[in-house]
Amino acid sequence: MDAYSYTTVTVEPDGTATVHVSMRPDEQVRVWCTPGRDRAQISLAHARADVVITPTNPTAPTAGDVRVARRLAESFATFAAEVERLHAQNHAAESAEDSAA
Repeated sequence: MDAYSYTTVTVEPDGTATVHVSMRPDEQVRVWCTPGRDRAQISLAHARADVVITPTNPTAPTAGDVRVARRLAESFATFAAEVERLHAQNHAAESAEDSAA
């Protein structure tokens, strides 16, 4: 599948809204987090879909914010490991097919 990103906003009859951002990025994705500034923030941007993650108070994070940041880091590490595993698995299958041909 090709890379793409999109944002969907759904507004219910009662006026409540839900926003969903889906990213299937390629190497054009931009991810940045600048340490040493006066605030904690990480940003992701791809194909006009932008996501910014900050603590509840970016300049004075709480202990809860630290726990959330650690959970995000753990989830991104798990995601990276899964992508690497699937890539290796698929690459091994392609190599086996090439050898059989």
